[in-house]
Amino acid sequence: LSALTGEEIVTVPHPLIMGVLLTVQRDREAMMPLVKKGINILFHPLESAFLRVRIMDLLFDGIYIDCSSQDFAAKALCSGMDSEGAVSPYNETHYKFSFFGMRNHTEAGRWVVYRGVKNLRDLGRVISYNDETEMDIWDGDECNQYIGTDSTIFPPFLTKQDRLWAWSPEICRSLGAHYVHKSKYAGLPMSYFELDFGDLKNEPHNHCFCRDPPDDCPPKGTMDLSPCLGGPIIGSKPHFYDADPKLVEAVDGLEPNKEAHDVYIHFELFTGSPVSAAKRLQFSMELGPINDHEVFGQLPQVILPMFWAEEGASLNKTWTNQLKYQLFLGLKFNATVKWLTIIIGTAGAVGSAYMHFRKEGKRSDVAPIDVSTPDTNTPSGKEGIVNVSLGKNLPPVIDGLDKPPKMLASELRPERY
Repeated sequence: LSALTGEEIVTVPHPLIMGVLLTVQRDREAMMPLVKKGINILFHPLESAFLRVRIMDLLFDGIYIDCSSQDFAAKALCSGMDSEGAVSPYNETHYKFSFFGMRNHTEAGRWVVYRGVKNLRDLGRVISYNDETEMDIWDGDECNQYIGTDSTIFPPFLTKQDRLWAWSPEICRSLGAHYVHKSKYAGLPMSYFELDFGDLKNEPHNHCFCRDPPDDCPPKGTMDLSPCLGGPIIGSKPHFYDADPKLVEAVDGLEPNKEAHDVYIHFELFTGSPVSAAKRLQFSMELGPINDHEVFGQLPQVILPMFWAEEGASLNKTWTNQLKYQLFLGLKFNATVKWLTIIIGTAGAVGSAYMHFRKEGKRSDVAPIDVSTPDTNTPSGKEGIVNVSLGKNLPPVIDGLDKPPKMLASELRPERY
């Protein structure tokens, strides 16, 4: 719709009337005669199951509902639609119906999330929404829990085995994307995650999302949003991509395509950074014959696509360069230093061991020399001193020193004591 103006005219099954009749037939069949009478009064009378309407009126501006009649059936029907939040008051006698008009220009709600101070893996995890720590929408405690973040932030240091869980108030439930394969974005290594709506009928832990499990569960690849939105609305990927093939075969013109219709995210696990993502959701109306109704009695049992919405973002070079230069180059530098340290350390250890064993191989054992002391008595019987030199002979005269002068015996004078 972004390429259009919003003034286009479309023909669709009347979403309000179809929703009221299906809900009453399913849950309060005894009230069907009263509801039929009220519908004929409000819509003067009802002649077709389809509505030609300007697209902006259907989505945002609203379709007028005249509730000025004083008939009990009409007043009861208007009061019931108002209490269920299906319509919004316009003045004292008129209401308006649209898919998103009541949500437009409204607050996003009060979120309370973890900061991840005590446990980094709790970063961004939803604690409460509008002061409620759990929902009261689904038939089971597991389905009413807030699981994951608000989809704008995720904790770092995740692994391929982790799911990227996020809770959305628009559909009143949490969804988790799973790892598929490695990917590239702007030349950077990433991990590719995609969302799978699963097959609720064959997933016992998700039976609380079914009306009457396991027989009455939405088809594979879809989810029943009626408890959340108040009408027979089915959510899926656009064109029923990755859903039961029978849904595609039942409606002409659908061409499911992975690139255009999948829900994915290119994710950096180390920092917990999504760099490119697309969140797409198709809203379809559940149609079916209304028993004993002259207008809606001949409708086929089918899930009819109405429209789909897309939210997405991809980081430009300004942001990807920050990841490149501040994270990936740093990681490469650390890895290089680590391996250089290992290589140099290993080479040093091997070299030291080689030098040690080489030195040990050249060393020879030296036995001690047994020097016997010669006879200290001279041939004359007087004591004398014998110098024994070990090893090489000392030189007779040390260079630089004069020989002591010779003295005659006559020059010696006896000392007197």
